[in-house]
Amino acid sequence: MKKVTMFIFVVFFLVGAYAQEDKSFLKAYQKTWEIDDGYYRVMQDGKMGLVDGNGNIIIPCENEQVWNLQDNGNIKVIKNGKIGIYNINGDLIIPTTYDMVWDYEDGRAKVLKNGKMGYVNEAGNEYIPCKYDQIWDFEDGKARVFRNGGMGYINEAGNEFIPAQYQKIWDFEDGRAKVLKNGKIGMINESGYEVIPAQYQKIWDFEDGIARVLKNGKMGYINQVGTELIPCQYQYIGDFEDGVAKVVNNGKVSYVNLNGEQVNDPEIYEDIDDKVEESNYSVIETGDGTTIITNANDTTTIRLFGSDMELVADDSSTKISFKKKDDNDKPGIIKRKKKDVRGFDGHYWGVDLGFNNYLNKDGDLSLADEYDYLSLNTGKSVEVSINILEQNIPLSRKGNVGFVTGLGFTYNNYRFDNPITLIKDAQGQLTYRDIEGDLNKTKFTSLYATVPFLFELQFSQKRRDGFYISAGPIAGYRLSSHTKVVTEENGKKSKDKDRGGFNLNDFRYGAQARIGYRAINLYGTYYLSPLFDKNKAPELYPISIGFSIYPEW
Repeated sequence: MKKVTMFIFVVFFLVGAYAQEDKSFLKAYQKTWEIDDGYYRVMQDGKMGLVDGNGNIIIPCENEQVWNLQDNGNIKVIKNGKIGIYNINGDLIIPTTYDMVWDYEDGRAKVLKNGKMGYVNEAGNEYIPCKYDQIWDFEDGKARVFRNGGMGYINEAGNEFIPAQYQKIWDFEDGRAKVLKNGKIGMINESGYEVIPAQYQKIWDFEDGIARVLKNGKMGYINQVGTELIPCQYQYIGDFEDGVAKVVNNGKVSYVNLNGEQVNDPEIYEDIDDKVEESNYSVIETGDGTTIITNANDTTTIRLFGSDMELVADDSSTKISFKKKDDNDKPGIIKRKKKDVRGFDGHYWGVDLGFNNYLNKDGDLSLADEYDYLSLNTGKSVEVSINILEQNIPLSRKGNVGFVTGLGFTYNNYRFDNPITLIKDAQGQLTYRDIEGDLNKTKFTSLYATVPFLFELQFSQKRRDGFYISAGPIAGYRLSSHTKVVTEENGKKSKDKDRGGFNLNDFRYGAQARIGYRAINLYGTYYLSPLFDKNKAPELYPISIGFSIYPEW
């Protein structure tokens, strides 16, 4: 009997082991990926799904993308360009109607639909509607929100307990926060009640239960419940020391206590203009911060911006005349004519027009198969730089050698050759989604502030517009970036723009060379830093070549 039992056990063990190793069901699919132990991402007819180790379908093959399993067992998918979430049992808990779904935290996930943000719970219910332009992270049971140009707060239940009516809300401190409303500042408590009405131009920090305030250009003091202890009627009011503060009003200085009561006789300071009127003098402001007082009956000469201003005044009128000051007018001084010496004038200020591309880490233009979606239409991938500032540093007395630096703004436009647009997956990795419909164009653009430091040699010692070469380092900082997709249906164009960083490196550096003769000016740039964060995107290095237009010769 024991032998029979052992035999049956061995048979069942071998059958089970064979069944576990049998993966023949995967042959029915075009492509397969094992994304976790016993789970496979599969592709059929260009669409993706998910099956388990026994071939049972968890997610049908009807999606453009199926991500890896999350820690909580959920799987994010893209269908018809929209994102949703399945659980491991194959239930669609978040419908594929969202442009973005963030990871779950504390039983809720932030979602983006039609450019507006909201929240869904673990059952997939949108308990905070997608009506906000921005929702910050929850802290202490509340989250800051932005809607229709106004800022407010919601609680964890989604109730907007502080209405989105403020231009700005500062961080809460000691249960209160400053707010900006209609250009005026006030304070609210954590219930949203305005403990201090928004009527002040400025509210200083509270110290010892009081704060200085500015209203209609006048200063005063309030307490923590908003009562004006000292009315806003002073041009200036200082800090309280030993129970009194200095105040200035109508040119008079005095001191007040915490009740606003004056504690001394005001000290009167007479203005200089009053003294001038009493002494029959006039005041002349030269415009450079200098005040000159002259007798009204005198003839006075004042040096102003290299010229002589002569004032002749009598009882009825004042005559003002200007005369260019010349050193030759001085006795014994002969003004020599300066020798015409050419100064160094480099080549940077103007406009650059060129073409974009990028190299792989081996220095080739070719892309690996998995990165083929980034292939460019090079004829339409253009670069435009507007170089608005130029600073020249001469290195020779002849004026033909020096350094050139400045500031420019570089716009890089990458036109994709494939019908895709860039997105980031749940792990923050750069990927793509296919574009459906009649595609007009798809592109990825970025804007950088650029600073070069070029060494320039001009071969003509008499003319700036002769033959020249320059080369040196160049650096840039990213100001903005976005993707843009234009599709067309029934003769009507539709545009979809998505602003974001897309794992671009904010700072970039490289080398630039320029060569030119008269109206022919060429340039080339190669960046030594990768275009994207190489831990989250392909390792690519931007290059560009083109020509320059200089406004003057």
